[in-house]
Order: sequence, then C-alpha cells, then structure tokens
Amino acid sequence: MKKRLIAVLMAVAMVGTLAVGCGSNKDNSTGSNDAKSADEKVLHLEGGNPETLDSLTGTSGDSVGVIREVMEGLGRFVKKDGQDVLEPAGAESWESSDDGLTWTFHLRDHKWSDGEDVTAEDYVYAFQRMFNPDTASSGVEFFLSLENAQEIVDGTKKPEDIGVSAPDDKTVVFKLTKPVPYFEMILGSPVAFPQRKDIVEKYGDQYGADKDSVVYNGPFIVDEWTPGSKVILAKNDTYWDKDSVKLDKVELLYIDDDTSAMTMLKNGELDAHTANAKWEDEIMATDNFDLVEAPFPAGMRDIFNVDTPLLKSPKVRLALTLAKDREELNNTLFDGYYEPAHGWIMPAITCQGINFREKAGNPLKEAAAQYTDLEALFKEGLQEEGIDPNEKPTLKVLLGDSSADTQTAGELYKNEIESKLPITIELESCTDNTDFMQRRKDGNFEMTFLHMNGAEYDDPSVFLNMYLTGAAANEGHYSNAKYDELIKKAENSTDAEERLNLFVEAEKIMLVEDPAISPTVYWNQNFFVSKKVKNLTAPAWVPLGFEYKYTEVE
Repeated sequence: MKKRLIAVLMAVAMVGTLAVGCGSNKDNSTGSNDAKSADEKVLHLEGGNPETLDSLTGTSGDSVGVIREVMEGLGRFVKKDGQDVLEPAGAESWESSDDGLTWTFHLRDHKWSDGEDVTAEDYVYAFQRMFNPDTASSGVEFFLSLENAQEIVDGTKKPEDIGVSAPDDKTVVFKLTKPVPYFEMILGSPVAFPQRKDIVEKYGDQYGADKDSVVYNGPFIVDEWTPGSKVILAKNDTYWDKDSVKLDKVELLYIDDDTSAMTMLKNGELDAHTANAKWEDEIMATDNFDLVEAPFPAGMRDIFNVDTPLLKSPKVRLALTLAKDREELNNTLFDGYYEPAHGWIMPAITCQGINFREKAGNPLKEAAAQYTDLEALFKEGLQEEGIDPNEKPTLKVLLGDSSADTQTAGELYKNEIESKLPITIELESCTDNTDFMQRRKDGNFEMTFLHMNGAEYDDPSVFLNMYLTGAAANEGHYSNAKYDELIKKAENSTDAEERLNLFVEAEKIMLVEDPAISPTVYWNQNFFVSKKVKNLTAPAWVPLGFEYKYTEVE
C-alpha cells in the first residue's frame, strides 16, 4: 500500500523518479527485456508516467524525474562524499556581487540534442516564459526576488522585463531586489532549466506532450514514451559530459500496485524501489539488495479548498486537522515507517543553518491540548458561516486514484473523521495522475487526501511561499493578509534569527489560526537498491528520486 499511497501525493513542488502516477498499469510485464540488447547497460526503475516534458509546468513525480535527467540547468544536484552539492553543469563557473544582488553565470560549450548550441538567450527565454501568466508555472514563487518579478505578477510590467539578461551568448546575469541565501540552490530546479524559443513556439500547447516536441541538453534523451506504461531514456551523444555517463539506457516503468513492484524487484526486472517496512525483511533476505538511507525533506498533507462553503471557517478546518490521528494513520497505512507530522516544515529544513523544527516545536500538538472538544469547535465554525450546526454536512475528499490500496486508505480516514465529528465524508477518486493534477489546478475539489510535497532547497520558504495569496502552487486558494506580510518580510531580510521567527509565526497561522492544509507525516527516503548497481544516489534536494548520471550497472 505504501508505494501506491505515495502515488497519490505528487505535487509542485517538485517530485521525482521513484514516484508513481495514478491510473492503470499497461503493458509493462515484459518491460525489462524491451529496452535491453546484448552488452547494453540498462537501469530499470519505476516512474514511467509523466504528464509532460515541459520543465516549467511538469510537477508530477514522474514528470520531474524524467525532465531532471533529459535536461539540465546551470547547476546539477549530486551527492559527493555523503554531502549534497550543486556542481557546475550548464555553467562552468559563476560569481555574485558583494551585495548579493547580481549573479553572473558563465556557460560552457554545450549543445541541444539537435546540434544547436545552448545559449544564454535560452535561459532568458525560459524565465520570461515562466513569468508569462499563460504558462502558469509554479516556478514563479521561487524567483520573486528577481528584479521586476512582483511587478510582473501584479500586471504592471511584462514578462520580458524580468531581471534575467544575456549580455552575450555565454553569459547569463540575474538581477535581484534583495540578497537570497539559497539562490544557487533554486537554480538547480527544473523550472530554471533553459528552453528553446523556436521549439516552444513551433509546438505551442503541445510542447512537451510527446518525446519529439522538445529538444534535450541533459545526460539522456527520451527514446520512447508510451503514456501510462513506460518511458525509455537513451544516452545523449551530444551531452557535454557524455563520457561520465556509463548507462546506455534507463527504463522507467509505470506500475500500479506495490505487490507487482516488489515481485519485479525480486525477479530482477527492477533495480531499485522505495523501501517500506512491509517488504523490508523479505527483500533483504534475498541478499541481492542494499538498503540505502538518505535524508529527505518531504511531507504528506491534505489540502483545503477554502472556496468550499463548508471550509470557509478556520474553526471547521482546524477541527478536521485535529481530528486526524497522525500516529494511527502512520502505523496503519505505513507500518510506522514515517514520522507523524505535527507541523508542516520538515525536520531536515534549516533557516540559514538553524533547524526550523527545533525552534517551532509542534504547533498541532499545542493546538490539540488547547482544543479538546473538537465537535464543539466544529459546530461553532459552522454556525459562524451560517450553516445549521444541527445538520450533518457532507465533505467531498479527493483521492489520487481508484486503486484498492488508495480506497482502503480513504476509508480509514473517512471512518476516523466521522467517528469524531458530525460530518459525512464522501470519497471521490481520480481516473489517473493527469486527472488528479488538473482537478487541483482547476480548484475542482473540496479537500485532497495525502498529497506529497518535497523540497528543492534548504529554507522554510520552499514550503511556505506556496501559500501566498495567488501563488500558482496555492491550489486551495488560501489567502491570509497577515501570513503574506510575514512571508514577504522574511523574504526581504537576510538576518537568520529574524527570518526564522517570522517563518515560525507564519507556520502557526497556516496550520492553527487559519489552516491552509492538514499535515499527516514527514516522509523519509529509503531505497532497496540492487547490489549490481553502483553510484545510484538520492540527493536530498532531488525530491523522491535518484540521480543516475553517474550510475553504473554490472
């Protein structure tokens, strides 16, 4: 169940290669042989159901996982000597001004898969397209520190005014309105990858819809893409560092149940898979796998759509948040493998080196101690919104797919909430991952259940900026003026203690005073990895996925 539940969770933020999409499994039973011929070095993983290859709009785990390997930005997240680092990639060097407001990147000679040079203008165009409201890219929230960014969002300036320029073909300059301690880290995100204007304009709305509608500049290219089944990547012969790439192909399969995935793992049809307690003894007993542990800042949450009449009241949302028994859900759904989340920012996240959770504590535990009569709190919220507290309202909860495991998880949540509050939970299921993402994007839901977010850089803002009023990732249409003020004040400060205190206050608002979401667990990133596979790493800032540029298969 654990892997299938994770399939429901993929959001904007940014998620990766091991994540599985929602829907039905098709034609992958012989996948292990499809991609491999004699002497080829092929890596077999899960993650073959991307919804797009557009680096500015692909937010599902499978999309980001593929995009991260077939395209490349200025820097690349890798793990070296046990440490997560951003190594030079499209840029061979860079520097910042003394005041931290100007960053200059010097591009290396490298090419797109069609032989054209990657130029500084490709980066400029990508950022201009990111800030075009028609693109609706979640990357905007990461780069509001760029000159003219807020004015573009407000509609007073054009996307072409964004503070990214190309003084020549090999130089990209970023102008900021304030110093950003984590600026280098966010440039490693797929939303900061270059894009070719001629290719985007050629394919229009179909850009990224199939393997031939994009060009590639990463270690691999998409050689085959069968929607709902698999993606096969092949080594990119035009890649600037192709000699470091030891794999000939990577086969990413879409598998829609955990038992099938584990059977394929044991049979050698998969080389790695997310680990969980249910399968750990059986898999490790084969002596064919290593258990790889990697720190990973990610969390599961439920999203409230505050446009829903029933959910307009913060008291109703808080009652629903506190009625959820995180310990029971973790033990029942995940065999106690994760950590119950009584806050939103993950334990691994720091604010300029200061651990956030140690400072913030557990705001939901504190709230639970304060609000002991949840039914009274719930009814009070109903009454304030003009809803008869003596009538039992219905809340529709959106599940990411219709699999048996996901339905079981939904039923567990439904029974728990209905036993504590006078409410009827009606479960809705998506047909597949694309449907799930589109419904969230359109605001076509009342509440989602068990949705995942992973971090792309080490700062509380990565999880808090998404709830700013009007943010593209703000799928529940949350808006709180005090919250916005705190986040923007923190973003305009470089003092670590000041920023930390502002973020702590903001988290309490969006969890307790005026809930935007209901966290469930802090996730961790453990993997079963075949002993035949070497240098398959999982950098912390590569959400839910592997980095396999340097991977070798014996």
